[in-house]
Amino acid sequence: MKSCHDTTLKIKVFGIVREKLKSDTLNIPINNNSVSLEEIKKYLKEFYPYLSKNEINFVFAINKVIRNENVNVTSSDEIALIPPISGG
Repeated sequence: MKSCHDTTLKIKVFGIVREKLKSDTLNIPINNNSVSLEEIKKYLKEFYPYLSKNEINFVFAINKVIRNENVNVTSSDEIALIPPISGG
């Protein structure tokens, strides 16, 4: 992702990531119509270093479906960053 961008991805965040950001959304600039989740993850870890720490793992949900990093997304997709969830 370059500094010059055409559009912005809105990413919903939950759990510990939301607590750290003190916000429930992230806005990520992109320079193409689509970007891979791998590129987004790399960007997030660069600009939000605490996401690189081993104790903060997360997955992406695209349009309410957990996806792997080989998927491209666009600004029209609903993107969520979800930390591990435990239950009983």
